[in-house]
Amino acid sequence: MKIEGPDNIYDKIFNALENYISEVLPVKIRQVMKETDLVKKEEYKNVILEHDRYESAIIGKLDKKDEIRRKIILLGISRILFTHSLPLVAAEECYMQLIKDARELLLITSNLTKRNKAFELVIDIMEEYHQKLVSTKVYWDKPEERENHKKFWNEYKALEEINDEKAYKKTKQAIFLKYDLHNLYKEEVRREHIIEAYKTKLVELGSMREIPNNYKTRGRQTRKNNHNKLQNKKENLIWK
Repeated sequence: MKIEGPDNIYDKIFNALENYISEVLPVKIRQVMKETDLVKKEEYKNVILEHDRYESAIIGKLDKKDEIRRKIILLGISRILFTHSLPLVAAEECYMQLIKDARELLLITSNLTKRNKAFELVIDIMEEYHQKLVSTKVYWDKPEERENHKKFWNEYKALEEINDEKAYKKTKQAIFLKYDLHNLYKEEVRREHIIEAYKTKLVELGSMREIPNNYKTRGRQTRKNNHNKLQNKKENLIWK
């Protein structure tokens, strides 16, 4: 029996969702709109809004960023329609893969505007992931992960108290990027270039600051290894 890789399973899930939402859901919506049952219509209100959003997202030529946004909408609809048939663990893996895909966009552009758009995309996915999935999670494998999420969620909810639009956006970006940076540090294979991009952005947002690197060598003093040199160069940052 051939075991499929995670990428194939990931693609199959999204292809199945797309086929249903493109072919079956419009028929279902028309049927519901013809019904006199107001409760049923109200239940489908959010589905219709999300479907309209999906239809708008597939117009024109789609780049990598647009493809990711299209998949975000597909997952959002799945959390409404397929809460039981698409297991939480599968939906969670799909969200995590989308976050990884969005992070990769940071590495393929040197254009500041496009890089900021990539950061916004990462944050949008994380926000949907936490709103539509993590906030409904009951069972946690690791208690510390639940505590980390509770701390993050409290900071996120506190954004409601910020009235200034610029301050709101800046604080929101900092909250999400700090949370995701901790996730990046925990990965088995550390993506140093992505970590560095996050740190640079957090310094720009005022959530981290650089400290001077005063490390010097004298005479035959033992040199630090390359890993420590990299840390001196890239990790001379502290939280504010």
